Amino acid sequence: MALLLFLGTIWGSSFLTIKIAIVDIPPLTLAAGRVGLAALVLYIYIRLRGRNLPRDWRIWRKVLPAGLLNSAAPFFLIGWAEQYVDSTMAALMMAAGPLWALLLSHYFSVDDRLTTLKFVGVGLGFVGVVIVIDPTGASGQSVDLLGIAALVLANLCYVSSGVLARRVPELSPDRFGAASMFAGALVLLPVSLIIEQPWNLQVSAASFQAFLYLALVGTAFATLMRFHLIFTVGVTFFSQVANIITITGVLFGVVLLGEPMTVVMAGGMAMILVGIYVTRLGQQKAVEKPR
Repeated sequence: MALLLFLGTIWGSSFLTIKIAIVDIPPLTLAAGRVGLAALVLYIYIRLRGRNLPRDWRIWRKVLPAGLLNSAAPFFLIGWAEQYVDSTMAALMMAAGPLWALLLSHYFSVDDRLTTLKFVGVGLGFVGVVIVIDPTGASGQSVDLLGIAALVLANLCYVSSGVLARRVPELSPDRFGAASMFAGALVLLPVSLIIEQPWNLQVSAASFQAFLYLALVGTAFATLMRFHLIFTVGVTFFSQVANIITITGVLFGVVLLGEPMTVVMAGGMAMILVGIYVTRLGQQKAVEKPR
């Protein structure tokens, strides 16, 4: 449990460090540098273990879209969104990931359909999302809807990448992680060089340190920890990390950046977490149901 808390804290702190880094490093360059440096670290790791990147083009055709959805697209979208929304809001919006996953599983799988209890949980969760966004302005906080839309799209990318990852059984998890990072870097680096011309940037020490933390700790190291935990405690127990990410992400934003956390936002977060809890009860009952 301690390792799970540690990993959740690392990922939760990413919203804070993105907010700091994005001050001087534009989102494409931030995402490209983060993915590229993490890819190099993961490659060194698998080489030390006597493994290598895949050499079959047929495997890379599967890895490329997975890398795009698992790292390149969501890293860019979250960075872009945090130019306009607080890191606290980003953490809250990303909490809805399990709800998106359940909806996609209902339509794209044959063994994970929505039951009544799951449907209730999803409904509660999305009511929580609406409360967090607060379209009525009851909390007195203005919200950038384009930033919110980018966060929702990033969430959908993460969920979709999980579906694609299962289609590459030829690779062990650590090789898949390294290959998907390289695929993400392959997409992001040329776009960043052409559009943002990073050699012209004036980067402060704080932004550069935040970037290094994101790449080395929040991406490369966290990826290795993720694989270790999935192997040792299982996928079901590991899924609890989503709640830890939300709570720590909010705490970092409020305590270290002084971002607002209103009663309305807290109520929305609680509703999202209750919704996720109810959907998991529905999943457990579906598993226990005699066939």
